[in-house]
Amino acid sequence: MTDFTVWESAPFGATIDHILQRYHNVHRAQLEELVPLAKKVAEVHADTFPAEVADILAYMQEELLMHMMKEERMLFPMINQGVGRSAAMPISVMMHEHEEHDKAIARLKELTDNFKIPENACGSWTRLYRLSEELVNDLTDHIHLENEVFFPRVLAS
Repeated sequence: MTDFTVWESAPFGATIDHILQRYHNVHRAQLEELVPLAKKVAEVHADTFPAEVADILAYMQEELLMHMMKEERMLFPMINQGVGRSAAMPISVMMHEHEEHDKAIARLKELTDNFKIPENACGSWTRLYRLSEELVNDLTDHIHLENEVFFPRVLAS
């Protein structure tokens, strides 16, 4: 888990900029590679690869893109305008969506045996599991930063 102490007192605008650069942009790039890679591995290794992995990654991409767009177009501009506690409803929606992301993460870990690379895995399968684990770690940190540090600060302001 990343050390988030710097974000416990950083200006809201700086925290938002960090979330956009470190997480939103990174997740978009990760999923842009992961989804086609998962489909490829599912096709090539149809007999041994858990095909649901590709479905979950496609689902995560769709859900995350919508979620991040809501934050970028609605919630973050509200926070930058200093609405504080008035952002409670959109924050509550984002936190509920974070719970859904956590469920997808749990299912992905379950299907991949916590990203354990099988002995017979080709280079693409190996890369898929490594990148998936990286996405999950980043997304877990992202959710933690928002739920445990940033959103409580906004609501208290």
